[in-house]
Amino acid sequence: MERPENNDSQLILVQQNLRTLPQELVKKHADHVEQLDLSHNCLKDLSWLADFEQLRHLVLDSNRMHEAHLRTLTCPLPQLEVLMLNKNEFSDLPTTMRLIRKFFPNLQYLSLHGNPICPDGLELQPFSTYLRYDYEYYSNYIAQSLSKLKFLDHGLVQRTYKYESFPIKNYNGKQLIQTTSV
Repeated sequence: MERPENNDSQLILVQQNLRTLPQELVKKHADHVEQLDLSHNCLKDLSWLADFEQLRHLVLDSNRMHEAHLRTLTCPLPQLEVLMLNKNEFSDLPTTMRLIRKFFPNLQYLSLHGNPICPDGLELQPFSTYLRYDYEYYSNYIAQSLSKLKFLDHGLVQRTYKYESFPIKNYNGKQLIQTTSV
């Protein structure tokens, strides 16, 4: 099942048809793995991630995951710095960001290419101008949600909130974003 690796801090289990990580693999690897790649599986349960206290990089590309799968996490992973969720089925940006912020509070790199919430235009030709606005809104929303994020998808996080992109107050009159004048 495992691909042999020279580096004991990496565990790569790509295309293994996994719905969860078997308990024997969790026990064997949780205390030392820093990089985990579970791309191209069918993950439904992520509760076992709590045991990976050294995990810094997590790749969950192409798992048909959506927001409900993130809800299976049992506790935050504050040590996680890189999260790759490309080509999944995340479709609710506010819910996805709320869950990512809750479970991965110190992310520095996040990639969501190929999800319905990411207007990246990778499958659209030619790249139209309205997608640029959509991507700016998406990236600003994520930058607002994840204050420690440095890289999003394919580039540096730009924290240039535009007033037309974000409501300053919600319906209860509470301020949603903090603005400062330069």
